[in-house]
Amino acid sequence: MHYFKITLLAAAMAAFSLTPAFPAFADEPVGTDVTVVEAGTSDTSEDSVQDVVQDVQESQETSGSRESKGHRASVVGEEEYISQGPGVQKEEKEEAPAPRETSLGRFTITGYCGCEQCSGGHSLTYSGTVPTPNHTISADLNYFPLGTKLKIDGTVYTVEDKGSFVNGNILDIYYGSHQEALAKGTYTAEVFLVQD
Repeated sequence: MHYFKITLLAAAMAAFSLTPAFPAFADEPVGTDVTVVEAGTSDTSEDSVQDVVQDVQESQETSGSRESKGHRASVVGEEEYISQGPGVQKEEKEEAPAPRETSLGRFTITGYCGCEQCSGGHSLTYSGTVPTPNHTISADLNYFPLGTKLKIDGTVYTVEDKGSFVNGNILDIYYGSHQEALAKGTYTAEVFLVQD
């Protein structure tokens, strides 16, 4: 029975000690007096332990059925909280303006790859980047500085390279293999300057 009293007292103390940790759920002001029953003292009686147990049970019954003011406020404003977020005004999402495209006319389009025959064994572009299919294009840097975006047949390429035979209205598209570059061959297409 003595072990039971100490265990019961420890449970009661734990319940009361959690109240200050979570003041939003406290039924009474923080600092509620608790009767301490020490093991092995002659003052310990079953009545004092039962009083503590009864107080703990009453406290748990009333706190379990009641919500704190803070919790109640968050439930009431839940829809508003979800729609606007915590402290943030809902803003209309602005769509980025579509890039402006300007026709530059018809250009002669050729192709190259990273092989020895096409690139002389260079693994980097003139700008220092690794060439990428459907992205890298070689152009006359007197007309199109590095980083210029050009749209050809629906694909936007970035000028990252220059070539010894790429002058004026000739553009050289980078392909993943020599076979792809040969298969596409030389053709003419309308070229658009893409500006953000």
